[in-house]
Amino acid sequence: MSDTATLARLLADPAVTAKAAEKAAAEPRFWTGLSGMQVTGADVAAHLEAAREVLKKRGWIRTTDDTDPELPEADESMSVKTILLGVLRAVRDMTVDRGPITLMSAMFRAEDAIGDQDTHVVGDRVLDTLVAAYLGTSFAIARVWSEKRSRTWAEVSDLLTAGAEFARTHGPRP
Repeated sequence: MSDTATLARLLADPAVTAKAAEKAAAEPRFWTGLSGMQVTGADVAAHLEAAREVLKKRGWIRTTDDTDPELPEADESMSVKTILLGVLRAVRDMTVDRGPITLMSAMFRAEDAIGDQDTHVVGDRVLDTLVAAYLGTSFAIARVWSEKRSRTWAEVSDLLTAGAEFARTHGPRP
């Protein structure tokens, strides 16, 4: 489904949320991060909201293209100057925020800004569970769902908003 109104409506549908909450409750470690520690719903919600804000500021892109036509493969005929300029360009591109990013990249940026690996992992789990409930399947990966050709920014934004609300409502309290 790619109708954004449908997505927002279904994510707000109590039956979809109840299905996701049921799945979360059935998994004892649902709210536990990679550290082995439980995270609060509020912390996960903050992570998801931060990811949404990053995407709102930077722009969302479905997938990235890792090729750089300006940076040729190094070979023996290249000058030291050409190689150093290529290295400097690559370092600059890795460190400077420019252009739109994917949902996965935004989750990592939010981890660096306000969250940690635990809130990131549990946030991914929340999004995966909501997408699966929305689609009526037993399993889904939100990152892959966000990369489908028909996906829109509005749908990704709605998912992050619904994920934050779900985490606050169903997640552990401090």
